[in-house]
Amino acid sequence: DVNQFAASLMSLNLPVGSMIGIMAPNLYEWGLVQFAAAKAGLVLVNINTAYQAPELEHCLNHTECEAVILSEKFARQDYYQTLLEIAPDLERSAPGELKSPRLPYLRHVILISDSPKPGTVTFDDLMKSATSADHAAMQSISSKLQFDAAVNVQFTSGTTGRPKAAILTHFSLVNNANVTGRMIGLHEQNDSICLNVPLVHCYGCVGGTLIAAMFGATLVMPAPSFKAKAALEAIAEQRCTFIYGTPTMYIDMIKEQQEGKYDVSSVRKGIIGGASCPQEVVNNAMKTLNMQEFQTLYGTTEMGPAITCTDGAESPEQWIETVGKPLDHTEVKIVDSQGRIVPFNQSGELCARGYAVFKGYLKQDDKTREVVRDNWYHTGDEATMSEDGRITIRGRIKDLIIRGGENIYPPEIESLLYTHPDVLEAQVVGVPDSRLGEEVCAWIILKPGKSLSEEDVKNFCKGKISYFKIPRYVLFAESFPKTVSGKIQKHKLRDESKKILNL
Repeated sequence: DVNQFAASLMSLNLPVGSMIGIMAPNLYEWGLVQFAAAKAGLVLVNINTAYQAPELEHCLNHTECEAVILSEKFARQDYYQTLLEIAPDLERSAPGELKSPRLPYLRHVILISDSPKPGTVTFDDLMKSATSADHAAMQSISSKLQFDAAVNVQFTSGTTGRPKAAILTHFSLVNNANVTGRMIGLHEQNDSICLNVPLVHCYGCVGGTLIAAMFGATLVMPAPSFKAKAALEAIAEQRCTFIYGTPTMYIDMIKEQQEGKYDVSSVRKGIIGGASCPQEVVNNAMKTLNMQEFQTLYGTTEMGPAITCTDGAESPEQWIETVGKPLDHTEVKIVDSQGRIVPFNQSGELCARGYAVFKGYLKQDDKTREVVRDNWYHTGDEATMSEDGRITIRGRIKDLIIRGGENIYPPEIESLLYTHPDVLEAQVVGVPDSRLGEEVCAWIILKPGKSLSEEDVKNFCKGKISYFKIPRYVLFAESFPKTVSGKIQKHKLRDESKKILNL
């Protein structure tokens, strides 16, 4: 199937190195596209399924995507209609001939659907279209690909409020999958992985599809998006030995399995990523889901993704406060604000270097230089290192919010709130949440004589940003705490939020 679809991509006449987007939940076609695009010399752009029209428009234009593969519908969102909001010309276009003023680079729209919509070709029809000449062209291109060529673009939060597009290479992703797979023990036996995390993120498309292919593991995707019931049913029916998830997912699976109605006797290991996990959740997961071992992975999109991992042979009590030690062939250091390495157990910024460091942010060399200096990637995370090399993440130097494994950067939401005619100032902080890890809390100063309710603010955000970025809480103030230089003290806003909301 991979060779067939890679050959069919030749018929689109896209030059080697062209960007091709995919906006779909966890489907077989997603993994197929991942490998086929790589073989055809194309760069796959992962598009978050929660993106609304403005986010999708930015993503497609910033990456200059010439083709996009869409799931027709998912959850409450109709992706074809979302695309029509941006490019109404699609309805009047022949397949492969889109000419849209707002999407000047996009030509081809491929729909994962039983029947085509105006301006599109279905995934299956495109796959069937490959000729012997297409196969020959694909094989020729594939044989000439370079190991350090770009293969994937993933969006990560940016300080400007717009997500940045991180460029990842064949070399980075394949080696990260190899090293990580061995660290979690997938080379030891034939395993079956219950993949609950989305393929759009590195955890899913590197830790899931790529690792499974490399080690010959069976990859089980219980549902297009995570549902605890579907996950546990899949574990029982497919006899899964590994479970992948975020802390939130494990909390939901534990709750669903409280009565022990699902057969989880096949499970031997749990893998967690996306956020740090409380010891209580780890202990409950091991007990309720029959895990002999549990490992935590820490990483960033820019490192493709894994940087550190805990040791599965150790009990959780030995590592629970940490994210383990650096992976093989990855160096880490912890530095102060002057770039000097700090002593053991002293806080500083975690930096990493090695084969996995990304090529840079697309069209943002200045942002790349901010985070990569002397080949060291600066994570923005505050951490400590013990004498035996274990890393503990203490917090985030950047004000990133991690909600259920989704990275949310406050400036993006703040920028939107500032567009409301009644808003004078806006700040966004993360507040604790027992299930999701963190939730979004917006603070707003209104213009004189204006009034807004919490619901007004939430409704304003709907359809403009992804659902998980919409503030769960909205608080109002007359002023914000600031330093002498005028910088807003977000830590004080966080503390005040927790106090007001009793969190």
